[in-house]
Amino acid sequence: MTFKETTYRFLVGSDVMKKEFWRELRVLIIFTLGFTIAFTWRQTIYDVIESAVQFFTHIQTSAALSILTSSVTTFVCLFALYITARYMTRLYQN
Repeated sequence: MTFKETTYRFLVGSDVMKKEFWRELRVLIIFTLGFTIAFTWRQTIYDVIESAVQFFTHIQTSAALSILTSSVTTFVCLFALYITARYMTRLYQN
């Protein structure tokens, strides 16, 4: 068997490679759609949290409100990550 045939068989002709390609393509599509959804909702979530922060603090300064809103968003997301990590750890330990 020649080098060209061996390379073709390894890269294209292998069932394992075909399965891996389609699996990776599926993951790429899922991540792309996930980031698109996250980017679409980013401004909406920011505006909702900003309204809540403004309601509770009555801050009118744009810069201070933006910093406080970003901080609240960061803490909420970190808390969600922490809870998710704890849940996943318990799920896989059992």
